Amino acid sequence: MNPVAGLLLAQTLSYTATRLALIAVPWFVLETTGSPAHMGAVAFFEVGSYTLARLLGGPLLDRWGQRAMGIRADLVGAVAVVCVPVAHAAGVLSFPLLLVLVTVIGLATGPGEAAKVSLAPAVAAAAGMRIERVTGLTGTVDRLSQTIGPLAAGGVVAALGALPALYGNAVLLVLSALVLSAVRVGAPVAEATGTGYLGSLFSGFRVIWDDPTLRTLVLVLAVTNAIDMAVFSLVVPVWVHENGMGPEVVGLVGGAVGAASVLGSLVATAVGHRLPRRLTFFVGLVLAGPPHIAVLALDGPLWVVLAVFAVSGVFGGLLNPILGAVLFERLPPEAVGRGTATIGALARLAAPLGGPIIGTGVALAGIAPVVLAGAGVYLLVALTPLFGRSAHGLDRPETAPESSAQKP
Repeated sequence: MNPVAGLLLAQTLSYTATRLALIAVPWFVLETTGSPAHMGAVAFFEVGSYTLARLLGGPLLDRWGQRAMGIRADLVGAVAVVCVPVAHAAGVLSFPLLLVLVTVIGLATGPGEAAKVSLAPAVAAAAGMRIERVTGLTGTVDRLSQTIGPLAAGGVVAALGALPALYGNAVLLVLSALVLSAVRVGAPVAEATGTGYLGSLFSGFRVIWDDPTLRTLVLVLAVTNAIDMAVFSLVVPVWVHENGMGPEVVGLVGGAVGAASVLGSLVATAVGHRLPRRLTFFVGLVLAGPPHIAVLALDGPLWVVLAVFAVSGVFGGLLNPILGAVLFERLPPEAVGRGTATIGALARLAAPLGGPIIGTGVALAGIAPVVLAGAGVYLLVALTPLFGRSAHGLDRPETAPESSAQKP
């Protein structure tokens, strides 16, 4: 199987399974318990274990190999998912057992997704493609899954019910493992011996912290992700409600961003390697964040808000291929797995804090002051690296070959 096509297909299957679980499991909890508190507990255990696994699972990616880890994680996740409907049918699915199962699902999903992301350099090398093209394609798959995945998952759950949807989830994960097993790439670089798990884990942190560019990117992404998540999960619904519109408008706003970001990812895939990387990154980051946040402070019509969100989505779609290329170029080959997993986890670490902080601000001061402050913080954080030595690390290496992938 063509390595690029195989990786993209495996990501499509596993990402679709993840979106399906994110709708089917909470809906199953709501149907069986009727308790929003139970739904919140399930979400906390699944998302928390996902983040923890990404943070701590990096050394295993390098020790076992990204491809092998991805296969194992998908199979473990499939078993955990299918246990939910099986245990329910047998009458033994207590709530504590459900929490255990969703924790296992999160523990498998985190390293599984990280493994597929960190396979990009090896796949690019095997296919003789530039790393920007591969990360552009994988970024497009990710954006598509975020746009179409929830709609498709919601339709499946509505048509079949939550439990049959979970069986479908398990099937998708098994198919992802089978596809990934057919992807042939070069052997992973052997990890240095004698370090042990903790040594490998901390060496991954050190690799990131000792590199000014990677360290700065993690800090920038942590702050901007926290603001973005709070805006989409809290500010947009409040803005829609205060303007007398319904929940379908929330979906419309999200769809505008998602569809536009897919377009941005496709543009980056096609011509990203010809664009000045550092300039594209900073322009993209500035236009992807502050405008769509600040527009919510204006008393404008819906079409203006949708247009601004769509423009921000296009520029947001340009960022992932650049971030992926920089990451793989700067990480040592023997630390690609743990570095990718650690950066992904750290970039999401502050996200849960954005909602409470911005939610409290909206309750005390209203939407307009809070979103303007959020846009200002976003802009400040986005531009800060421009004036430090870390910005030079965003530049494309001058020795990059034209017809083959750069080695990370």
